[in-house]
Amino acid sequence: GADVIYFPEDLGQLCEAVKECARKGMPLAVAGARTGIVGGAVPAECEAVLALERLNRFRFVRYDEAEGAFFAGVEAGLILSAFQQALRNTPPEEMPWADESSRQAAARLMRREGRRLFYPVDPTETTAQIGGTVATNASGARTFHYGPTRRWVEAVTVVLASGEVLRLRRGEVVASDGRFVLESDCAGERVVRIPHLDMPSTKHAAGYHLRRNMDAVDLFVGSEGTLGVVCEVELRLAFEPPQRLFMTAFLGSESDALGFVQEVRQAGQLQPIAIEYVGPNALELLREKRRQEGASSDVPPLPQEAGCALYLELDFETDDELRHCYRAVARLLRRFGTSPRATWAGFSSGDLASMKAFRHAVPEHVNNILARRKLKVPALHKLGTDMAVPDGSLESVMSLYRGRLEASGLEYVIFGHIGDNHLHVNVLPRSEEELAQAKELYEAFAREVVAMGGSVSAEHGIGRIKKDFLRIQFGPQKVRQMQQVKEALDPEGLLNPGVLF
Repeated sequence: GADVIYFPEDLGQLCEAVKECARKGMPLAVAGARTGIVGGAVPAECEAVLALERLNRFRFVRYDEAEGAFFAGVEAGLILSAFQQALRNTPPEEMPWADESSRQAAARLMRREGRRLFYPVDPTETTAQIGGTVATNASGARTFHYGPTRRWVEAVTVVLASGEVLRLRRGEVVASDGRFVLESDCAGERVVRIPHLDMPSTKHAAGYHLRRNMDAVDLFVGSEGTLGVVCEVELRLAFEPPQRLFMTAFLGSESDALGFVQEVRQAGQLQPIAIEYVGPNALELLREKRRQEGASSDVPPLPQEAGCALYLELDFETDDELRHCYRAVARLLRRFGTSPRATWAGFSSGDLASMKAFRHAVPEHVNNILARRKLKVPALHKLGTDMAVPDGSLESVMSLYRGRLEASGLEYVIFGHIGDNHLHVNVLPRSEEELAQAKELYEAFAREVVAMGGSVSAEHGIGRIKKDFLRIQFGPQKVRQMQQVKEALDPEGLLNPGVLF
C-alpha cells in the first residue's frame, strides 16, 4: 500500500506534491473517483497517492465568437454529474461567465435557441471525476452520435512527473516530422517522438492515441495518467436537443435485432443519439430476478414473447419530425416482427430514468450473482469484455461470441452499445476452472476481434489488468514505441507505474 496520500486543493499544491515525489523518487498513483474497472487507480506499485477530489471547481463558461461555440473550464476533480447538473440548473445570470461578452452572447443565443447548454458525453458511471473521464477518453451510450470525450476536449493543463506544468490548447501544438516540442511553464522544452500507429476505426481506448500530425492535446486524452496529471480541462459545450424520444423495443430474436440495427444505421430515415442492446440471456436473467423478488426487484414486467431488447434515443424539434420518427420506427418494428404497441416509449426525464434503470439492471444483477458466488469461492469474479468491431463485422462477432460461449457451457450475458458494434460479454463463472476457461475464451475473442480490424478495449481502457490485450492489439514492437513516448515525459517511470505497461 501507499505510504502517503496528497489532497491538493489548487494547481500550486498539486505541483508541490508531484515535485516532492520526484525528489524522493516515489512512484505515484493518480486517483480520481475510482470508478474505473481496470485497476488504473490502484496504488499497486506506488508509495504515494494523489487524490484529486478537492480540485473540484467549475471555473467559467466562455463564448468563442470565432468558433461560435461555448466552452467550460473545470478542475479535474469535479464530479461529472455535478457539472451536468450545474449546467442544467444554474440560472443564466448565476453562471460563472468568463466575461461580459460571453454572458451577453449566451443570453442572446439561449433565448434564440430556447435551450440550455449541456455537456454531451454520457458515461454510464456519472459519479466519475472529469479528469478521470479525460484520462480514459470515456464514452457511453451517446457516443454513437456525439463521439467520446476526446472530441469535446479543447484544452488541458497537465502536471508532468517533474512537477512542470504544460498548458495545451487544441490547434496550438501539432506534431511535425513525427515529433512534438512541448514547452512547460518553467521554459523547459521536451522533444517527444511520435510513432504512427494504425489504430482501429472503431471506438478505441487501448494505449496512447498516436498519429502523424496529431494534436498534443490528444496525447494526454486517454493516456490513463501515465504521461501527466490532468489538472484542469476546458470542454466544448453544445445546446441540449429540443425534444427527445426514448424507446425500448422488444424483438423476437437476436437476428431481428441485428437486422433492425443495420437498417436504422443504413437507411438514414432516423438519426438516433444512442442504440443499446439487451440480449436473450440478459433478458432471461432479468425475468428470473423478477420471478424471485417480485415487484421489489425493480425489473418491470417484460413481454412474454420478447427475445431481446433495443433501446433508442431520438432527437426531434417539431411535431412533424416526431410524426416522421414514429412512422419510420413503426415500419421497422413491423418489418422485424413486432409493433409500437409492444414498445415502451416516452419523452420525460422520468421515462429516461426508468429505461436507463432497466438497461443497467443487467450488469448490476450480474455483479450481485458473482458477489454471492464469491462467498463460496473467493477467487471468483465477473469476466467482462469491452471490444468493438467495424460496422461490417457486427454479425460475425456476434456469431463468434454465441458459438464459442454456447459450446463452452459457461453462463453468460451479452448487452451494450450495439450502435457502435461495441457489445459487452459478461461471463459468470461458478468455479475457478470455469474462470480459467473464460479467460482463455476472452483472449481468443480478442485475437479474432483484432483480426476483424476492431479494438480490444473500446471504452474501459487497459489499466493494470488488461496489459496482455494491449500487446494483442499492437504487438510488442508498437507497445515498445508507446513506452518510449512515456520515457520522454516520465523518464523515471514515476506516474502510475504498472498501468498500460
